[in-house]
Amino acid sequence: MGSRYGVRGGAAPLGDLPLARTKIDYDVAARADGGLIDRLLDDPATRVVLVDRGLVAVPRGLSSSTPAALACAEDPAAPRPDAAAPMHEVGLSFMSGPSARSVAEVSGALVVYLGIERFGDTGVSYLALDVTRVGGASVLPDQASCDWVELRSLAPCASVRDAGLATSAIAVCAWHDRQRFCPYCGFPVRPTLSGWAQACTNPEDADRLLFPRIEPAVITAIVDDRDRLLLQHNCAWRPSFYSVSAGFVEAGESLERAVRREALEEVGIELDEVGYLGSQPWPFPASIMLGFRARARTTDIHVDGDEVEAARWFTREELGRAIACGEVEPAGRASIARHMIEQWYGGPLECL
Repeated sequence: MGSRYGVRGGAAPLGDLPLARTKIDYDVAARADGGLIDRLLDDPATRVVLVDRGLVAVPRGLSSSTPAALACAEDPAAPRPDAAAPMHEVGLSFMSGPSARSVAEVSGALVVYLGIERFGDTGVSYLALDVTRVGGASVLPDQASCDWVELRSLAPCASVRDAGLATSAIAVCAWHDRQRFCPYCGFPVRPTLSGWAQACTNPEDADRLLFPRIEPAVITAIVDDRDRLLLQHNCAWRPSFYSVSAGFVEAGESLERAVRREALEEVGIELDEVGYLGSQPWPFPASIMLGFRARARTTDIHVDGDEVEAARWFTREELGRAIACGEVEPAGRASIARHMIEQWYGGPLECL
């Protein structure tokens, strides 16, 4: 197989993960400039990404070209299966800085500086405008007519630039939407550092800055000595949806220990060597997925019945047949799980 999938059965580092791609310079040093966002809203060259309730805007009529993410019951962060393959590349819908100003100035609107796309000595600056708290898309002017899609649907068919912009916009805006009060004293917070931090409004605690909290989760492709892959079906998922082992890292726990603990707790499998593959953000609402490949020391499966309902070992031929007949729905194209499975499989899963 080609370099995208590595040596068959091997564990080469993952590349081209949909939500880990970007061409944008975050321009972190500029965030402390208190007048930055105001100047960018005056600049016709500024491009503004629109966000509403965790969705991003694409040009009207193009949402049908993105793969709809099928629901997974009570697990909103699941690596959902795709309903259909992307038809073609779909880009974000942008407003210019001046056209977005009237909405950006409404109380409750959130503006975040996403960074700059550089072209030699020049570049294009990008903002995110979240209208969730000001009435949603209904407050946008007519020229902003657009459709709204979920990040997991957009990412597989977006350019590197747009995937990076959308991922940053959703991650930061979701944090602001969830955290409206200081977790230390309960006073309201306000955005600062161009949207990448919050300041507590308590006059007795005026110097406190709050930053987005990231929840690390490990996700593991477990293989045995016969090079079979272990896939599991969680209780909260669609009936035929199977994916690899995953779980949150406990406080004070190393990543490798979390990998071993999750496998033992959920499916009763003990692991030998554990190797790192790669990572990508998963802002549903605030995770980063850290991918591993692990070798099973034991192969007898004992599901916990609480989180995991079923699990089984697959050869490549068995998985191919199970997907082809609809017995198994694999993780969606936006997820690191899909890429880990395809790396083991040796190529793309063409079923969806």
